[in-house]
Amino acid sequence: MKIKVCRIVVDILMFIVLMLVVATPYFIRFPNVGRSWDFLGWNLSIWHQRLGIVIAGLMILHILLNIKWMCKTIKNFVKLNRATKSQLVMMLLLIITMGVSIITGIIWGTQPGAPPPAGEGASQYLRVAHILSSWAAVLVTGMHIGAHFNRFMGFFGSSKAANKG
Repeated sequence: MKIKVCRIVVDILMFIVLMLVVATPYFIRFPNVGRSWDFLGWNLSIWHQRLGIVIAGLMILHILLNIKWMCKTIKNFVKLNRATKSQLVMMLLLIITMGVSIITGIIWGTQPGAPPPAGEGASQYLRVAHILSSWAAVLVTGMHIGAHFNRFMGFFGSSKAANKG
C-alpha cells in the first residue's frame, strides 16, 4: 500500500475512533441508564478504555508515518514560514494533550471504582486532568484537521479543494 493511502486510512480510522471515544461517556447521560456505564447491555467504560488504547496506537502510527516531515520541520524551524511553524506548534500541542489524556486515562482506569462519571474511588485530580486534557486534545485535533482539510479532500479528487490547495 502506498504511504499516502496508508496515511489517509490511518487518519480516517483515527477520526472515527476519536468520535467513538468522545461519545461513549455521554451515552450514560440517558434517563434510564442512571449512573451506570451500561447502555443497551454494553459496558461503555470498557469500550471507552479499549478505544482509548486503539486511538493511542493509531496516534503512534500516525506520528511514525509523518516522522520524516516532523524531523525536517524541527531541524529547519528558523527558516520556516509562519503557517508551517504554526502547524508544528499545533502538532506538538496535540501530542502533549493526547499523551496526557492517554496516560491519565490509563492510570485513572486502573484505580478501584473508576471511572464512573463522578469518579468515585478514583483520584479527582486524575479525573480532572483526564477530562481537561481530553477536551483540549479534541479542540486541537479539530484545528489540526482544519489545517489539513484541503489537502485531505484533494486526495479524493475534489476539484474545489485541489484548486485551493
